[in-house]
Amino acid sequence: MSEDSAERADLVLTTTREAGAAVVGVAGELDAFSAPSLEELAATLRADGCNELILDLSQTTFVDSSGLRVLLGLHTELSSGSGRLVLRDPSDPVARLLSITGLGDHFARN
Repeated sequence: MSEDSAERADLVLTTTREAGAAVVGVAGELDAFSAPSLEELAATLRADGCNELILDLSQTTFVDSSGLRVLLGLHTELSSGSGRLVLRDPSDPVARLLSITGLGDHFARN
């Protein structure tokens, strides 16, 4: 299992492979400044043939509307093809945001 990492401001992204899926650890704040780095990483993974993306949100401390837009965009992009986006272990701030926005059941979780 290989692991790569990318860091931008208050966000650290780590990538591992798990049973054909890419698991991206999202640690820190997913906001207007840092959300593009998740978009770029996801685009790279998709270009490499990854159709299943698991976002480990257990260490995500904050998500704003820009971060939520990225999550929704990834979900739409992956589900419109043969792919899938899964949210793994959303932290309390992420779970609260999903609940407040009515998106709690929108995403697959594990």
